[in-house]
Amino acid sequence: MGCNKDNTCGVPHGDGGVVDLSLPEMSDLTHVGGYVVINRGHKGIFVVRTSMDGEFLAFECACPNDPDVAVAPQEGFESAVLQCPKWQTIFSVYADAAPIDGNQTPCSLYQYGATLSADGYTLVIY
Repeated sequence: MGCNKDNTCGVPHGDGGVVDLSLPEMSDLTHVGGYVVINRGHKGIFVVRTSMDGEFLAFECACPNDPDVAVAPQEGFESAVLQCPKWQTIFSVYADAAPIDGNQTPCSLYQYGATLSADGYTLVIY
């Protein structure tokens, strides 16, 4: 499977929408490196806070090799990574969700845009 210009292999993705950061289930996003998976998009959207200046990254959880398989966060690494349970490919969320090894796929996860509102409590994912 070849990659698109944005290096995502044509992975399906859905709508992001608005996330209320004041909700208790979003409390992990109050610190740098904190992340959550929200039930949106195609297989979920992984959201990570990358700075206290209101910067966030958001990625589709559908595996580029098989969009019916969801990638999942893996603990035990220096930073958050996502892994496809079927292909064992590991994606670094701090390197544009590119595969770390590239053995199973050269493609990255689909990246959504993420913008924090002026009030600091609403994250818009698009």
